[in-house]
Amino acid sequence: MNGNSAQFSSEQYTSEGFTGPIRVLSPDAAQSARTRFYASIGQSETNPGPMADRPGGFDLRYRWAYDLATKPAILDHVEQILGPDIVLWATVFWYKEPHNKSYIPWHQDATYWPMVPRINLSVWIALGPTFRENGCLSLIPGSHRGWLDDQYQTLEPAAGFSEGLADDQVDDSCIVHLEMSPGEAVFFTEATLHRSDANSSDVPRLAFALRFTTPEVIFDVDALKEKGIDYLARATVVRGEDRYGFNEAIRVAPHCDLNGEPLP
Repeated sequence: MNGNSAQFSSEQYTSEGFTGPIRVLSPDAAQSARTRFYASIGQSETNPGPMADRPGGFDLRYRWAYDLATKPAILDHVEQILGPDIVLWATVFWYKEPHNKSYIPWHQDATYWPMVPRINLSVWIALGPTFRENGCLSLIPGSHRGWLDDQYQTLEPAAGFSEGLADDQVDDSCIVHLEMSPGEAVFFTEATLHRSDANSSDVPRLAFALRFTTPEVIFDVDALKEKGIDYLARATVVRGEDRYGFNEAIRVAPHCDLNGEPLP
């Protein structure tokens, strides 16, 4: 599937669990983001290799990553689904260097996240070309209607997650393979089944995933620490206001790092 003919639709998001791909960045903006990403991990796009750094929380370390995650054009789409009060709580760079043999198994995101209620909108932005051979994102429309937590099993070491669904547990008759150009994005729910294959190509696959929720969601801080994701999980109000104050322990002001200092 290519985003050239797709449109953003909140109705599709509700009924199918995703919408897009649509363009959210110009090719030049996607190129700039790629350049900054590779520089931040001490590499270059012309000579990509394995990533030693943790892939999450760049928005809490670099102003360019925060600005990328909170572009008004992106937030405008998020607001159509979540409403006027928006919390950015995590970002992750999903990077697979050429011939990376690891794959991400079928899963529903919020299974792994200690949040109540389970409300999350993910924006998955292709910063480089993504296609079948380099491990593009794949998902199953309509799979967000029920939780499959109790069917998860321990997976082989090649899987990027220790637990998830095996391929034979999933009906693959209606899989959508999201082949995207740099700057295109897909929006999907916390319960939409998705996965990605290993990168069998010579082309790196780079995507920037943004996690948005609403202020009434409560995060279990102790559970975040137990899962080892407390370094990237922070509640930043990026549009509207927080009328609840549930997540003060992980609140970070806009444009600031974990210490409350302005981002470089």
